[in-house]
Amino acid sequence: MTEDFEMKKAWLRRYQESQREEKLLMEEIEQLKAAATRVTPCLSVAPGGAGQGDSLPRAVEKIMEIQQRLQFQVNCTYAVRTEIVEKINTVKSTQEREILRRRYLLGQKWEEIACAMRIDYRWLLRQHKRALEKLKFEI
Repeated sequence: MTEDFEMKKAWLRRYQESQREEKLLMEEIEQLKAAATRVTPCLSVAPGGAGQGDSLPRAVEKIMEIQQRLQFQVNCTYAVRTEIVEKINTVKSTQEREILRRRYLLGQKWEEIACAMRIDYRWLLRQHKRALEKLKFEI
């Protein structure tokens, strides 16, 4: 029973994990853009001392590569979210659906959920467990 419970929680957490991956890729793109636009003066007196002149094209190529990975990740995130929303919508109780949405789609902490829904913390945890038990699907 607890193994099934943990598997369901892990399955539902995929959306937040996918969003974190998106964020990391966006941060990587921003760092590469900053590095590509950074200008450093050439202080070398030797001819060609500034290094290779193809660093900007390489940076642009790397940015484009990561942007493609980001687009793929965005598509994956959307697909995962769609799957999770479909499963959450199979729960009949409005309150239990809201708990699952707040926890697994919005990524809210238990305290935030209890406060937003104006319910007791312990009751929230019991309702969460019931909601997970009602999710019927193969993982």
